[in-house]
Amino acid sequence: MRIIQLRLFESISGTYTNETMKRRQSLNIAMLLALSLSAHPRDARTTFELLNKGKALSAKDAARLEERLREKPDDEESRIQLLSYWAGTPSDADLQTIKGARLRHILWLIENDPKDGLGLFQVATGVYRLHCQGDDLADEKGLNAVSVAWLEQVKTHPGDAGIRRSAVDAIQYCSPEQAEQILNEAKDASGLGRLYASAVLGITGESYLNSEPVGSDPVFRARPFAEKATRALEEATDKELIVSAARTLLRQGAILWADGKLDWDYTTSGNTLLAKAKSLAPDDITLVTLPTTLPVRGERPPATIRVGGNVQSAKIIRKVTPLYPAIARDRGIQGTVQLTALIGLDGKVLYLRADAGPSELIPASLEAVRQWEYKTTTLNGKPCYVETRIDVNFTLSAF
Repeated sequence: MRIIQLRLFESISGTYTNETMKRRQSLNIAMLLALSLSAHPRDARTTFELLNKGKALSAKDAARLEERLREKPDDEESRIQLLSYWAGTPSDADLQTIKGARLRHILWLIENDPKDGLGLFQVATGVYRLHCQGDDLADEKGLNAVSVAWLEQVKTHPGDAGIRRSAVDAIQYCSPEQAEQILNEAKDASGLGRLYASAVLGITGESYLNSEPVGSDPVFRARPFAEKATRALEEATDKELIVSAARTLLRQGAILWADGKLDWDYTTSGNTLLAKAKSLAPDDITLVTLPTTLPVRGERPPATIRVGGNVQSAKIIRKVTPLYPAIARDRGIQGTVQLTALIGLDGKVLYLRADAGPSELIPASLEAVRQWEYKTTTLNGKPCYVETRIDVNFTLSAF
């Protein structure tokens, strides 16, 4: 499961009945997701600002930037703005023009910066995506060209894991056999788990705004590859594959069901995988909050966000000080115990794991922190789970 940073767009996703308007109005909010994820030399805030500028471009502004790119193709800032502009489906351009412009920029990105995608691969945006079906911007012929370009990059850079992942992300829904071949060659079990679970769900693509599924098609679920994926998951024994598949099937399935885009009960298969995943990876925090029942239509399951320890500590409403273990005190042992915590919807500690620190100090840390309570964290007005780091400091002079 990819743990999201923010899902602000969810609160307005039902405001507009027109899908095109929904994309345009949501784009500026979804771009906020970029702030903490970028690994590109361009800082995340600058990338966010460029994406937001692109959303606000007028047709005249866009034409001016297109002309600039004809003179200077490596002007990344102009290209990022235009990718954002065209993904918003401008109302003053026909679909063929929009599709042609998007394909042109996406192919340039793949051919010239396949590792980072102008920094966009590292931020929560989907302006560089292309689907073969399922929405107004779907372009099957264009995706074929994109697939060829990505496969060439994988061939040219056989040892680059980042390029392989980006290639799989681009082609997995419409060309799952090719995606499977790439993953098998790389021995990427986690990627195979995502691929198989997505095929079982019949996912047609991911949002142009973020990384959430946009739809499920019964035709996709009936494809031979989906049948193969079902058998592979039933027979799977690899821990990484099973954990990844359980996360994908239950989380993505819940989103699709809540959005009214899935009519097949995926939870039986999902819970079978989850049981196997928990037995193989009992300390995997990503398995704790997976929704195991069908959500109510229109109500997505609670999100999980990652929050820094300093930020989360400001929300503590009950803090129990650990007792200094006598054996540690007698031996002069002091230091910091690093914990990973999952805070539940009610603000109580739902899960706790020790990651580092003197072994003599860990039990006391766990016992104390399990009793801590926080103000409930909300996202779009709804309670959410919080993953955070907690440092428990033991200093002999302070006890």
